[in-house]
Amino acid sequence: MANEETTRSVDAVRPRRLDLPVVARHPLGHGFLRLSLDAPPDWLSLPGQFINVLCESDMAALAASEGRDAEVEADWPRATGIELIRRWPVVRRPFSVSRVGTMADVASPGRVAHEVGRMRLEILVRAVGTGSRFLHSRPVGSLLNAVGPLGNHFAPPQDDRLCILVGGGCGVAPIFGLADHLADLGKPCLCFFGAKDAGDMPVTYRRTPEPTGSRIAPTEVVEEFAEDDIPAVLATEDGSAGFRGMVTDALEAYLRDAWKGEPLALFGCGPTAMLKALGAVAARHGLPCQMSLERFMGCGIGVCLSCAAKRRDPSSEKGWTYRLTCRDGPVVDAADMIWD
Repeated sequence: MANEETTRSVDAVRPRRLDLPVVARHPLGHGFLRLSLDAPPDWLSLPGQFINVLCESDMAALAASEGRDAEVEADWPRATGIELIRRWPVVRRPFSVSRVGTMADVASPGRVAHEVGRMRLEILVRAVGTGSRFLHSRPVGSLLNAVGPLGNHFAPPQDDRLCILVGGGCGVAPIFGLADHLADLGKPCLCFFGAKDAGDMPVTYRRTPEPTGSRIAPTEVVEEFAEDDIPAVLATEDGSAGFRGMVTDALEAYLRDAWKGEPLALFGCGPTAMLKALGAVAARHGLPCQMSLERFMGCGIGVCLSCAAKRRDPSSEKGWTYRLTCRDGPVVDAADMIWD
């Protein structure tokens, strides 16, 4: 009942524009950074929802984020010429709310604590473009202008079936919060997480992970999941940690060699190719699967139409229709997706 009440409360929340102070930075290597943001005490969101963050277009701030100096006269920086040819982060960038906790947890990001006080949001940023580089450079004390919470959220199973969480690369962001949420509900979980190599995983290792070749070996080496007593199966393309191969190949190996046919529920977030493969695995084994789509979103509220994706629609003559990921997602039923 408590979970149903929480879901109804979150679904009733209207998104708002907020200036969220950066209260902590946690570098994770390979360009990954976990930013902790101070949020109002009445913040409500569930795993899968996101915020749309403004990447400041101020010339001096952008120059600083790129590591170059900007000469300033009075209130205006002096143009250097690069402003005419560079790409400006005009639109906001969507970031999954990776974790939600209280300000008491800021010093050591981890399990969600349920107590009254200022809330802490975490987002995972990887410096790859102009906008993400700017956010990556934000110091403690700076403000991020964000709109949220936006989108829908993952739905926990009603029974005690094993929840298998699958993440890839930066797409693991909402998986952390989902693991917290499911653990709080007492749901059994197993995480699968894949990347190119051991260093390309935005996680904290308790110790150096070991390669296991073609063998599936759940481990407690990943701090973020071990905090919830959730084992994790690592998969790396180069075999440097855990299973050698794609994360969906590791999942297939688990279903072939370890699964006894008991009820399962799949949850995933990651690159489109990974999600497509995950949906195929779910279809082959007849398993329910929810996934959070990664799409470019210019507005996050269903105006710009930049995040349209094909979804099955029996009521349409064509059998499918376009739906907006920001408004009708980002969490979708894998069986509804059409991957063109």
